[in-house]
Amino acid sequence: MNSTERVAEIQHFLEFIMMRWPQNREAVAARLAPRCRRCILSERYAPLVDGLCPACRQEEAGDEGGAGVAAGASGAVGEAGTPRAGAAEALRDLLREYEGAASADSPAPASAAASREYDALLLFSGGKDSAFLLHRLRAEHPRLRLLAVTVDNGFFSSVAMANARRIVERIGGVDHMVYRPRSELFVKTFRHAFTHLNEGGCYTTVDRMDGDLVFDIGRNLAAMLGVPLMIAGLSSEQVRRVLGLDHFESPRSRELARRETSAGFDLQSLYTPEEQRYWWDGRRWGEGRVPRVVYPFFAWDYDEAAVREMVVELGLIEPGADNPLITNNDTIPVMVAVDIAKMGYCGFEPEFAELVRQGKADRATWLAVFEAAEALVGEGRFLPHCIADTLTRLDLTEADVGIPKLQLNG
Repeated sequence: MNSTERVAEIQHFLEFIMMRWPQNREAVAARLAPRCRRCILSERYAPLVDGLCPACRQEEAGDEGGAGVAAGASGAVGEAGTPRAGAAEALRDLLREYEGAASADSPAPASAAASREYDALLLFSGGKDSAFLLHRLRAEHPRLRLLAVTVDNGFFSSVAMANARRIVERIGGVDHMVYRPRSELFVKTFRHAFTHLNEGGCYTTVDRMDGDLVFDIGRNLAAMLGVPLMIAGLSSEQVRRVLGLDHFESPRSRELARRETSAGFDLQSLYTPEEQRYWWDGRRWGEGRVPRVVYPFFAWDYDEAAVREMVVELGLIEPGADNPLITNNDTIPVMVAVDIAKMGYCGFEPEFAELVRQGKADRATWLAVFEAAEALVGEGRFLPHCIADTLTRLDLTEADVGIPKLQLNG
């Protein structure tokens, strides 16, 4: 399956949910899990009471403690004097500290060497988030010498790669590197993760291992090149849910240490010594070369819908090329199908439910995406050619990952 055919099948699914799903839904409604009437969360993930999930019940009841927790978790607050405003100011000060640090004639922070060529390495996927992140960094910190790095895991979206090149060219003033590690490294990682899922499904197993490995490759590149900062476009919800952090910067103690596990798996027992070098070990580099790692969206108050609209308006991404189903890597359709087949819901749903709850993602769109996926997975008709192609590249079958037989004809 070539990239054009893959994109065409995904676009056909997106057109289906916009144009035909409302009518088709009636025929399968009895088989669909009830979902929260305020967000999109499935009852198979959390029990509903009066049609509301636990988080939405807290908010609707106006529970003072719950509302405070919800606001803090979402990062929705941002007025002067709030924790979010403090985070934004602290991030701005940090970035200013490193602006121009690569220049030999500029004063550099104590941890940075004045001879460095770049002030910061930006993990750059070519999706809407990384496009907006690069745009804002260039607009607000023009003296910050950035190296945008795209890590091609062998399953990288062709649309995202085209986006990345277009974005860098349009914004200008940024060097761009595409790093392609040995193909067997990610094949091995995906195969193991898909066949050894933990209780959180693909979101906490497959996606976590892929993300950890990509980020660790970025860390190693930064250390090797002597770049003092690494910047990544995780949302505040992802920083909290995935990384377990409550700040825009990764703790220094974590960065100076060695990653022993990913998704609960012992890396030494899974990878050869040569493969383990792709994973992060801060001890290998010494403190002076270990980059600081920051997640600006945690401080900037991430809004999924606004980001998608803005990058298209700015001409950074063409209309239609901003959808994460198209720009994310080729394993995503398999993750969605596996989670629904095994858990009854997609592991990405809680993250999008939180964005909907905050008013930062369109409820109707994501409700249709996840309900249609739920219905089609059971029939083997959810992006069947995309899934079959990815499974073939991983040398896996439907039975290996626990999904119904794919309907590839018609």
